[in-house]
Amino acid sequence: MESVAITLFPYLLVIVAICFSFCDANSNVLCIESERNALLKFKNDLVDPSNRLSSWVEGGDCCKWLGVVCHNSTGHINKLHLAAPLSLPHFDAPVAEWEAYHRSKNIYPLRGKINSSLLELKHLSSLDLSNNNFRSNIPKFLGMLGSLTYLNLSHAQFQGGIPHNLGNLSKLQYLDLGDVVWIA
Repeated sequence: MESVAITLFPYLLVIVAICFSFCDANSNVLCIESERNALLKFKNDLVDPSNRLSSWVEGGDCCKWLGVVCHNSTGHINKLHLAAPLSLPHFDAPVAEWEAYHRSKNIYPLRGKINSSLLELKHLSSLDLSNNNFRSNIPKFLGMLGSLTYLNLSHAQFQGGIPHNLGNLSKLQYLDLGDVVWIA
């Protein structure tokens, strides 16, 4: 009986090693190249005074970039959170809000144009561009991001009316357009 166990032991080790390599492969999913390229196009139209997007480089794994969240098993980008830190809190704001402000006061808002390359992120379910300084109309193409369930454009210095095609976002569960400058 002991000789059978000794004979089978190497095979058991091989099986365990194979299992670990498959399990580990799922946790190291790389981003999709076309989606990485879409983010790089998006970045090229932005002004980033704090260099927050410095990790966004050609050939890099976009699933590890600041503000980018990918699906664990597919590698598709499903969240893009590029909210800038909040502006100066109100004088009677809770202490935690003041502490958060002081920790992040060296991070400045993004500026520039929202590139339509975001349309290439077919699995994007969450987009947060709040507290930035875009000073433009809300891009109409955002209404074509059919997988969105969360959209936050608050305090991002958008102006003009709300594009009608935002109504096409049938999966949307959360929408924040707070502080949009309405121009009729």
